Amino acid sequence: MLPRQLYELLPFFYILTGIVCAVLIDSTIVLISSMLLIVTGVFVLLMRRNFRKSLNQRFELRMEACEPALDEDFEQRSGIDRRRRKLTEWPALDHSGDMIFSERRSCERRVSTQ
Repeated sequence: MLPRQLYELLPFFYILTGIVCAVLIDSTIVLISSMLLIVTGVFVLLMRRNFRKSLNQRFELRMEACEPALDEDFEQRSGIDRRRRKLTEWPALDHSGDMIFSERRSCERRVSTQ
C-alpha cells in the first residue's frame, strides 16, 4: 500500500510528467502519451474531489439524522439534552401488550449471579 503523501501527489506527478515530456521530447507518440497523462491526472483529481464531496454530504446527512432537533420535545437537565417523555408513550408496551421494563428498554438485561 502506498503512503498517503505519495498517494495524494500521484495525479500531480502524472500532470507534471505529461507536461515535461510534451515540452522536451519532439515526437507525435510522446505528445499523445503526454496528453493522456495530463488528462488522466486531471481525471483522477476530479474523481477524488467528487468522491470526497459526496462522502462529506453523506456524513453530514447521517449526522443530521442522528442529531435530535432541539424543539419543545427536549429539555436541558444537568448539562445534557434529554428527551422529555410524553404521557402517551408511557407505559411502554411490546407487540404482545406486555409492559416493557426499564432493563429491556435500555438494551441491558441484569443477570442475577447466585
